[in-house]
Amino acid sequence: MAAMRIFAAAALGLIALTTTTARAATTRTIRVAIPEFQLDGSPPPALGIQLQDGFVLGWVRAGANVLDPADTSKKLEGHPELQRCDASPCLKAIGQLLDVGYIVRVKVEVAGNSYRSVARLFTTEGAAPAALPIATESKNCDVCTVAEARAVMLRLADGLRSHIEDNAPPVAPTPVAPPPAPARLLGPVLVAMAGAVAIGAGFAVLSTNGNCTATGCDENRTRSAVGGVLIGAGAVLTIGGTYVTITRARGGDPVTGVSVAFRW
Repeated sequence: MAAMRIFAAAALGLIALTTTTARAATTRTIRVAIPEFQLDGSPPPALGIQLQDGFVLGWVRAGANVLDPADTSKKLEGHPELQRCDASPCLKAIGQLLDVGYIVRVKVEVAGNSYRSVARLFTTEGAAPAALPIATESKNCDVCTVAEARAVMLRLADGLRSHIEDNAPPVAPTPVAPPPAPARLLGPVLVAMAGAVAIGAGFAVLSTNGNCTATGCDENRTRSAVGGVLIGAGAVLTIGGTYVTITRARGGDPVTGVSVAFRW
């Protein structure tokens, strides 16, 4: 009975140690090219740089990868036909050359201290991207300073970016791996306990042997043989059941362990 309690306690303790969970998430980075940033009204070059910088900053601060007009022009060298083309084949070709999913074309009209800006957003994704913009945003700033006009350009970029985020397909969550199946410990524990009982029974049979007399020696030999078989079989069952219980509780393969042991 003491052996049975020990094996049962060990089985319950080992089963309680086997549970795990996992989660993962993915994010999608926006990649944008700005091949055209047109300024009408002959503003000074420094003003054009300030307005363009504000527009690009609106994308960058949101984590987008942006190619400004200078970088886009360098990458499109040798393909002048793509510079101002909004046709579906052109959009597809630009997306492949620049590795971007969206193209933005901006036009700013400057009249003194007043600014009127329009930005069009095109997609390059899909077998045949639409030749029409998927979104158009406009911002006006009447009698503004350069800093205020730059802030308006930043908000213009935010408005276009919101259209991308609204239309983006939801990211499918990574499937959670199912928890491992609990180790099957009841069978080997019972086998080990049965072995312990067999060992006890074998010793009990041996203890009934009396003195060897002319009539009792044969009975003693029979009892000794039975007791020996019980003890031997019980030892095999106890050792095997204990080994399988411990190996399964640790997540191993008891069959593999036995085969390796026999090889060596």
